Amino acid sequence: MISLIKQQPTLLLFFHGLDSSCETNKFTCIEHTPKYCLTVNYRQGFQLALDTYEDLLQQKMAEYPQIVLVGHSLGGWFANHFAHKYGLKSLLIAPCINPNVVLFNRAANLDDLPFPHHNSQMTKVMIEVNDEILAVATARQTLIKVPESWEVEYFEGGHHRIAREDKIKDYIDELTK
Repeated sequence: MISLIKQQPTLLLFFHGLDSSCETNKFTCIEHTPKYCLTVNYRQGFQLALDTYEDLLQQKMAEYPQIVLVGHSLGGWFANHFAHKYGLKSLLIAPCINPNVVLFNRAANLDDLPFPHHNSQMTKVMIEVNDEILAVATARQTLIKVPESWEVEYFEGGHHRIAREDKIKDYIDELTK
């Protein structure tokens, strides 16, 4: 007799960028279910944001057997941080490589905020080369030697808000298989 136990779906946990929210088009364009985003005011304190996301992730990991992290801009740093910490798959959309530049006066010990890039889990990174916020040259230097499980794609043109919602959907499909 074959057992037909339905597997609980993969949760997509989204981290928005600085001064953004759950209403960002990077989150709303995602059709995957279930998905979740918590609006966090990063300007109230970096450690508070880290603790808030840590608590949220602990809760969601207890509820779902699989989680994929997605983040845009500063949220990309958070997604990458937790993907490395917990060995999770991730999609990093125009990720902030140096949060100390973005939050130079809002967090203690900013030198302790590296952008690790050795997670062995599948990681997709999308960067548009005309991004007016992200230091694309820094991203290229940082992401030059990544594991085979990573795919870093640079798109001609574009901007920081990301013009390629269809590509986000494609990456989500790959990561949630």
